[in-house]
Amino acid sequence: MRSRFSFTFQTFLIGSVLAAGIIVASPLIDTSGFPMTIILTGVVGLLLQALPFLLIGILISAAVESFVTKAFIDAHFPKSTFFGMIVALFAGFCIPVCDCATVPVFSRLHGKGVPLPAAVVFLCAAPVINPIVMWSTWFAFPDRPMMTVARVGLGILVALVVGATFVLVPADRHLMRDDAGCKTGSCAHESHRQHIDENTSAAIAAVTDASAGSSANHASAEGGWKEQCTRYLRHVHDDLYTIMPYMLMGILVASCVRAFTGSSAPSWLQGYGTPVAILAMMALAFFSSLCSSSDAVIARSISTLFPTPAILGFLVFGPIMDLKNVLMLRSMFTRRFVWRLGITVAVTCLVVMMAVAFVTEVL
Repeated sequence: MRSRFSFTFQTFLIGSVLAAGIIVASPLIDTSGFPMTIILTGVVGLLLQALPFLLIGILISAAVESFVTKAFIDAHFPKSTFFGMIVALFAGFCIPVCDCATVPVFSRLHGKGVPLPAAVVFLCAAPVINPIVMWSTWFAFPDRPMMTVARVGLGILVALVVGATFVLVPADRHLMRDDAGCKTGSCAHESHRQHIDENTSAAIAAVTDASAGSSANHASAEGGWKEQCTRYLRHVHDDLYTIMPYMLMGILVASCVRAFTGSSAPSWLQGYGTPVAILAMMALAFFSSLCSSSDAVIARSISTLFPTPAILGFLVFGPIMDLKNVLMLRSMFTRRFVWRLGITVAVTCLVVMMAVAFVTEVL
């Protein structure tokens, strides 16, 4: 544990020194034509938007791992896949977190034994339909209340369709990366992981069952609040240092894209038809990696350049599947699962937005 923590702290110090050097040298770099100041400003802005919500998600996911037992999930979560998806949809509405926070919560829910389709519904729905996002969308489009209604309604539709695909075509059992859990080696109950196999979810379930206690002696030894709080803080530490590098990488790439493309959509995309406009806005949402609680303001600023279905594609697809979310998912899940989830979400959003475009043209 000491060597791992020392390495993490040393990496943080080295990164801080390099970042300080780049900040000091940014005016000189700008003179060469490279927009370093704009990139740094974008990084800071996105980080300030994303970090609080990421911390909220990590705190919630660590609480799920530390205090919610698999027995509790088995006893209270609906056995039916359909009702499980409905409960996940309701949870996505009630938990006010954005896309930055849903990935770790999604990972913990799946690890606790929540059926994958229901967990996927939560992942897709939570960043689109929660009250904070609804309020920010209404604030950005006060003269067009149907934009808020359409965003929520289409978000629910996309989430249910994507979840249903995992019911019709079940995913492989091996979803979690082999190195996704306990990266620091400090996770509680390490001795119970002797029987770990390729399925990380099974390992988490085994640890949870051990935490619940199969005997009074075990429960009295490890069931106290002190041990639970220590385990909770360790999970927070592990998740933070696992996810943070991926989120920073996504923020850096997104800031570079925004610095080189400008704050508005390219004018050459206009006039190429609704399908190209929808694809362009979905791509912009993916690479911009905006927080779902603030992306409506950006969408409003370019709403005169693109048709409404394209703007809705930006507002629905971006929170579910953007660059930083893909990188965070890759830190926990296999490449095959992330590819399938990403392609499924993209195709579903494209088809739904094309249907919206067809209906609006007919009406």
